[in-house]
Amino acid sequence: MAHALSLAALHGPGPWPRAGHPLPDEQPREPGEFVLPSVVFDGIRTHHFGVGSQPVEELADQILDHLDNPAPLLDLFAGLDVVRVADDLLQELRSRQVAREKLRSAARFVAENATRREVAKLGIVLLGLSGDERDSELLHLLGTLDEFALFAVVALMNTQPDRHRAVFQLAQRLDGWGRIHAVERLAGCTDPDIKAWLLRTGFRNGVMNEYLAHLAATTGGLYEALLDDVDDALLTGAAGILRALAMGGPANDMHDYDDAVPAMHRFAELVDAAAPDLGLLDAALTLERFVHTEELDWPDDEPARLRERYRSLVSQPRWHDLVMSELTAHVSIDGQAADAKERRFENALSCAGRLRVNAFPFAVARLRIDPHNGYVWQWAIRYRSGPFEEIVELAEELLPLDDLASGPSESVGLGIGYEADMALELVVQALHHHPGLGERLVRVALANRVIRCRWSALKLLRNWPTDHAAVRDWVATAAYREPNPDLRTAMLAFPDSGAEPVT
Repeated sequence: MAHALSLAALHGPGPWPRAGHPLPDEQPREPGEFVLPSVVFDGIRTHHFGVGSQPVEELADQILDHLDNPAPLLDLFAGLDVVRVADDLLQELRSRQVAREKLRSAARFVAENATRREVAKLGIVLLGLSGDERDSELLHLLGTLDEFALFAVVALMNTQPDRHRAVFQLAQRLDGWGRIHAVERLAGCTDPDIKAWLLRTGFRNGVMNEYLAHLAATTGGLYEALLDDVDDALLTGAAGILRALAMGGPANDMHDYDDAVPAMHRFAELVDAAAPDLGLLDAALTLERFVHTEELDWPDDEPARLRERYRSLVSQPRWHDLVMSELTAHVSIDGQAADAKERRFENALSCAGRLRVNAFPFAVARLRIDPHNGYVWQWAIRYRSGPFEEIVELAEELLPLDDLASGPSESVGLGIGYEADMALELVVQALHHHPGLGERLVRVALANRVIRCRWSALKLLRNWPTDHAAVRDWVATAAYREPNPDLRTAMLAFPDSGAEPVT
């Protein structure tokens, strides 16, 4: 709890920087080591794979044996995987005679004094069984840590008189998986304030807006809201929701939205009358592609009507002018506005590509300022205006190739510090369509620290001209230094191996 209190003192009610991470029990990592954060692991399991279970009778006995002196529970709970035991444990405790106030006191003690995340989670779980409105402040404080949000949300739902309002208050303090867990508990809510928030802001999260878009559209009443007076925030929110629904997965999407057809017609009507805006254009382009590429089981001639409507909408000359203006305004990077300018520039690039606007000179200009920007490299590769030699020459000029040939490791190359490695990998992957080109880049990739990049280089070389005599020497040298046994085996079998990467 001390960690949460310090964050609240420094940053207010939340969301907090990095969702409150690192937590005090964070384990040190080796350089280049990638570990899936436990909050992400919990989110993926609860949404896609199931959490499993394990016996809880002994755990329930331990809890009840220590209600008068809960301090030993701080050690007894260590090592638990709480998301696996929570539901079964609560069911087990409900089947027993439990002194509720004693359990509440013990639960608060554990939640307030835990120094390990799984212990704190179990304290919150027990508070959800035994607590009441007196515990709202503590649950909101701990729940603002993304790591604990799932457990705090369930506890609030079980203990607070106005459970939707309690969860709504917490949801506004969250951004990542915590926001997803909280908003999912608002499904079916009829509170007008919550519905309005869902349509404007509540669906947005730092994981994927697609998780919450359908819930926001249905619980928030998107189509009905678009028929009334529409403010700028609602139109912007509608753009985000419809765009996410059109993107599809991992939750219900446009195919599952009963009001998809009228909502898309109404949105196009509103955008047509609105001032040019990059977010509206991005959504319109996404919807235009959706109605042209998806198999739509809609009545009468609706797919054809929507195709024509969105084709006409995105063909308006004002969008070209908007994109060029945004690219010009945000191609440079400066000061505190750097992140926002980068997002706007990348969004403008995305729109330019789909509108077939020649923005390649802007992409090159941005890479000269920010040469490790993977998104801009991807865009430049896809939408280049000339031969691929332009990309190769640009990579050889801008990427720190000597540093990138630092020698192999087992690193998977994810996270901060690997941006240049990722840019190199993107270019090398694109070279698959241009065998024989980019010799220097390929040799650097074979000596790169990221194993995925070395696999890409080896796969590429299998398609190179067979009379390229030096290639065997490059691969043999790389095999001598390669630490990964599977990749080393594939290198030693080159050029006859058909092995595929396993990492």
